[in-house]
Amino acid sequence: MDVEQLAAYSLQRVTAYEGLAVDAALWNDAHGYHHMAQRLHNRALHGWGIAAGLRVVAADPAARGVIVQAGLALDPNGDVIRVPQPTRHALHTTEAGTMAIVLRFTEKPVAANGNAAPTRLDESFELAEAALPLAPTDIELARVVIADPAAPVRDAPSPWDPRPGEIDLRSRRQLTASAMDTLNVGRLVTADAAANALHRQGLTNVVRELQATAPFPVTYAGDLRADQAAGQCQLLYITGAGELRLTPRDGAGLLTFLRGGGVIFAEPCSDAESARQENGRFVASFQRLMTDLKYALEEVRQGHPLFRSRYIFGAAPDGLAGRAPILCRYGVALNPNDYGCCWQGGTAAKPLARETIRSAIEFAGNVAWYATDTASRG
Repeated sequence: MDVEQLAAYSLQRVTAYEGLAVDAALWNDAHGYHHMAQRLHNRALHGWGIAAGLRVVAADPAARGVIVQAGLALDPNGDVIRVPQPTRHALHTTEAGTMAIVLRFTEKPVAANGNAAPTRLDESFELAEAALPLAPTDIELARVVIADPAAPVRDAPSPWDPRPGEIDLRSRRQLTASAMDTLNVGRLVTADAAANALHRQGLTNVVRELQATAPFPVTYAGDLRADQAAGQCQLLYITGAGELRLTPRDGAGLLTFLRGGGVIFAEPCSDAESARQENGRFVASFQRLMTDLKYALEEVRQGHPLFRSRYIFGAAPDGLAGRAPILCRYGVALNPNDYGCCWQGGTAAKPLARETIRSAIEFAGNVAWYATDTASRG
């Protein structure tokens, strides 16, 4: 915040004394001081931008509109903007060119208890479309280059190289991470007791590494059922060997977790699958589950955050099961290559080279950075 902006924040407190008459003006002055002081605090100490959530995704099915997920922002005046639930926004732009989807703070007078005059101010938000350059108080959530005003808006398969008609998130102003941005890592447990024991040491090794190197606090939430994940972790690790069998309640729990901004990283234990002669069944069953939940996974390509959020990868690194494309969509990543065994150094029959282990752990770091970013967008 520039010191020249301080003049916009007038701070004058009410001093009370015995017998002071409190009228509407004095009442407003007293409460207005706290409101102004809070706005100054927000603006000077935290800056402005997107604090959490507010991720913009294409409508499903595709249409001339987007969905803005729940979240929180601070505008350049220091006002807090709260979007309490996912909100659909229909696009009205009819001309070709670059259009930004912006968030604005609004106040709406509200009468209470049958009073004719308003007795409340409802602090709310407005979603709008705006041409560049934006107004000083607009917060950009996304932008789209409109080539065909009648065409539906779509998510960008390559977030760092969006095409015309695709949602571009590259110009979002994100508030910097604070000590509150803790990454809680959980591990899904199911009725399959044997699967619950797989990769346990490897995941522990990854959490230990993140705790030593990540700029944000990392905790291990431990074993969680699907219906416990939401609210207890931001990154949920799922592994198994063979068919992944989940109940409808499990599926509903995972969907709630994802809609709340959680990230799932799923992979098989290829060593256990080979021993059971069930190679490939975990990956196939997980893909079916995601299809049922309307999360059609797509191949991760160069430029995706999973390949560059912390360490730079040109392609998926080698795992115990080889190197196949990683699939991802909307916070769900499916890795067929088995990095969990790599995080443990390999197996007794197949110890791995240090470079393979290091690459797998670095990729886990990318997943963690991706999870914190996704959780902050909601």
